[in-house]
Amino acid sequence: MKKIVGFAISLACLSVAVSAQATTSAQLVVRGTITPASCNLSLTGSGIIDYGVIRSGELSQTAFNPREERSTSLVVSCGATPAMFGLTFTDLQAGSKVPGILGTGFSEAQNYGLGSTGARRTGGYSITLKDLRAPGLVLNPIMRTGTGAWQNSDGKVAQAPAQYSWRSGTAATPASIAQLTGTIAVKAVINKAQDLDLSRDVSIDGRATLVLSYL
Repeated sequence: MKKIVGFAISLACLSVAVSAQATTSAQLVVRGTITPASCNLSLTGSGIIDYGVIRSGELSQTAFNPREERSTSLVVSCGATPAMFGLTFTDLQAGSKVPGILGTGFSEAQNYGLGSTGARRTGGYSITLKDLRAPGLVLNPIMRTGTGAWQNSDGKVAQAPAQYSWRSGTAATPASIAQLTGTIAVKAVINKAQDLDLSRDVSIDGRATLVLSYL
């Protein structure tokens, strides 16, 4: 009985509202969520590149000090469902960047900082994508800035908003793949010794995040 009374009261109120101001339009909202393929991103050794102990006596006082290239393996697995995806890299030590430290062939967008000791900047490093493969496919890196057009890349990685993917054909179009393997090669360059505080230990502390995005 209460339900019937309530319904009658609602109708009475609605009648008054309509008579006061007629409504001739309404909004239809259609909602839902489509979940993309579930891909897992991993780096061998938790993505740690360790240059160990560097003796200060090895460093040039007046020139930048390039170190050997070191690498870690990159794996992206999407199970049995192929997907188009890309990677962006963000430098968490961008404030410690040493301009020009990477030398010819690199832009400042490809220069990642190695941290600071006090106000003294330790150095920089580059990141390069190499040996990209999917089962039965050799892949080549492509890149775009923001939402711009894709273009071929030499694999040298610039920081966000640059985004990297890979092509399997001749067109610069991301390939739809279920698994990716590759190498992330890192080459560190230590600052000039005269610009470091070598009265104490200087930490090499480069940190960057990789974010996988579905395309």
